[in-house]
Amino acid sequence: MHLMTPDELALWHDVPTAVVSDEQRHQGVLSMVRPLFTGRPFVAQAFTIEVRTEEGVPPREALTHVWRRACIVIDARSTPDAAVWGGNLIRIARECGVWAVVVDGNVRDVADLRDSGLAVCSRGVTPRGPAWSGRFGVPIHCGGVEIHPGDLIIGDEDGVIVVPRTGANDDLLARCRARMAREAEGTRA
Repeated sequence: MHLMTPDELALWHDVPTAVVSDEQRHQGVLSMVRPLFTGRPFVAQAFTIEVRTEEGVPPREALTHVWRRACIVIDARSTPDAAVWGGNLIRIARECGVWAVVVDGNVRDVADLRDSGLAVCSRGVTPRGPAWSGRFGVPIHCGGVEIHPGDLIIGDEDGVIVVPRTGANDDLLARCRARMAREAEGTRA
């Protein structure tokens, strides 16, 4: 897996999710996964975790493998009534240099999540938390979209979108920038 440099990631920082959605023909938009806090846009590559009810790696162990500037993306559909992310894990993630956390499921400890300064997106919030384990670094589904480790994840106040590794290319970025320029001039494509 190729990790993008900070300069490569920075090229995407001012591109809104709506523009990426339009240029990808609305593919890759995560359904029902919303940002918890305003003013925390992010661009990062996916570090994937699949929550499992059977044996697996505990979350703290999975976080020993995360890289700086990652977006942790969690498929928690197997535990729909419980939170899989909270204050303890957000502190570890922040220490590891993670930029964002996206959960297809619930989170808790909202005050701790807010105080972390990280972008956090989820389906919901609940105080109920399970003990869980999982697999990391595998393809997952989040918000109805297949996500592979290293895919580009872009989030802002409108939501979250995935640009597959094979699609995070200069052509898509150029099309997004051209659309942004047309929209700034008041014309539509």
